[in-house]
Amino acid sequence: MKKLFALTAMSSALLLVACGGGGDINLSPTNIDNSQDNSTNNGGGNNNNPCASYVKNGNTFQGQVVGADCFYSASFVSSTNPITADEVTFSAISGVHEFADSLFIGEDVDSQAAASGTPILQEGEGTKLNIEAGVTMVFKRPDSYVRITRGSQIFANGTEGAPITFTADEDIDGVATEDDRGLWGGIQINGNGMTNKCHDGTATGSGTGAVSDFTATANNPHNCNQEAEGQPATYGGNNNAESSGVMKYVVVKHAGFEVVDGNELNAFTFNGVGSGTTLSYLQAYTSQDDGFEFFGGAVNADHIVAVNVGDDSIDYSEGYNGMIQYAVVVHTSGANRCIEGDNTGGGRSDAITPTTNMIISNMTCITSSIDENGGVNATSKGDSEGPLFREGVFFQMYNSIVTSNAVNMASNECFELDNTEGPQTIKAAQDGVSKASSNLIACSEPTKASNRVDTFDINNWLAGGGNADTPANSNVNNVVISGADIPAQSLIVGGVGSRGYKTAATLTKADGTAVFDQATQLTDVAAVDAYFETPTYLGGANAGDDWLAGWTVGLSAPLNP
Repeated sequence: MKKLFALTAMSSALLLVACGGGGDINLSPTNIDNSQDNSTNNGGGNNNNPCASYVKNGNTFQGQVVGADCFYSASFVSSTNPITADEVTFSAISGVHEFADSLFIGEDVDSQAAASGTPILQEGEGTKLNIEAGVTMVFKRPDSYVRITRGSQIFANGTEGAPITFTADEDIDGVATEDDRGLWGGIQINGNGMTNKCHDGTATGSGTGAVSDFTATANNPHNCNQEAEGQPATYGGNNNAESSGVMKYVVVKHAGFEVVDGNELNAFTFNGVGSGTTLSYLQAYTSQDDGFEFFGGAVNADHIVAVNVGDDSIDYSEGYNGMIQYAVVVHTSGANRCIEGDNTGGGRSDAITPTTNMIISNMTCITSSIDENGGVNATSKGDSEGPLFREGVFFQMYNSIVTSNAVNMASNECFELDNTEGPQTIKAAQDGVSKASSNLIACSEPTKASNRVDTFDINNWLAGGGNADTPANSNVNNVVISGADIPAQSLIVGGVGSRGYKTAATLTKADGTAVFDQATQLTDVAAVDAYFETPTYLGGANAGDDWLAGWTVGLSAPLNP
């Protein structure tokens, strides 16, 4: 795992390495006999070598055995040398799979190449990345990351007992701490889903004229090509139902490096990813930028966890229309928002279509009350806050709890609507497009409505409306606790000073009066959309459904504010 070996290996400029028994390493290029039947050998190549391999132009490329580990030089894969074979598999080994550079999967097709006639690969037409349960993928360079291009897919099927981990070299060496955010990039998946950065052919679209970027061209199924964060890469299209693969029981640690100036990656980035993709039981831990970022597309996610994330734990924009059920966010110290929802970014009209509308149910948001650049693990990204909906975004939020594990539930704003550059955000709430039911907000600063153009009352809106500029709506069973009503006992098991995340069985205010009955006041979100299951408790987890146990990290330490 040491940096010295990495520099030696990379400087060797290997084309191919095969290793014999006894840990001997051959640092000279070696040809593999492609006539050999490797169909039963964990990805092909040398039968004594368990490392991943693939065939390109008749040559087999394979990782190098180093003790119990597999090492992959830049000649195997890098940001300038993507794997474009049909598939590549990283099998479970006793050690780790370690990369000298990035793991780029598939060939990127940018707007210029697409206009020249290069096909934009669609679902399943690109390279398949397979990762077996229990595998640990380690990245030595801070500017390295995993990138899946349009048409390519990732199949990372971990289990509760054998999760898949992506992390930095320092973590494996045992020297990384919770202050070490951004030791490497993260995972980026680029899909053919819709983004409102592409013009939809209407008067409210992002461009001009009646021709939509989502319609087919002479050469391709669509003309939607947007540049992703990080190294040049492209996402976007017209297929919000596309599958970019499966990720289950996957943990990403110490991600979020600033890959290029002013451009930071996230633990998980989903660019135009479609709803055919499966995202289930994922954790972002100690990332510098966002934990889960959704730019357009319509991918759904369930059972996601964000702990010690430096910026927003869940961030969505650009026409994202997905659903999330069971999410746990714990701000251990410096952090920004549990959710940040935008329709567009700064400098763009908030009314651009297609609009952004996420539906989330059963979220637990634990804020820390720490301000920007404060706390033990400080962040420059902003104050620790609950959900913020702004920039013309639409949302629906159900069966969730937003609170603080600080003394007296001290907090910054825990639920905020902000009109920013236009009236669309609050107007969507007034019009009944944005909705909230069966939520409990217990904070010293529970709610806030910013840049209002009238007398909209956010607390009245949560209670069902009926005041001036707050029309009656369908919101029910929302509870806001603040001031003298804040109870001495926490609403979260473990409570003050802990990283507790399980919703308490009984929820009361200061005088002991029950404020929310989890048997009768939950909203059946299965009636909202068939993707959801009928909930049995408020928030992301409880003692009877502790689905985080056994595979997540970072939740047993003290709160450490």
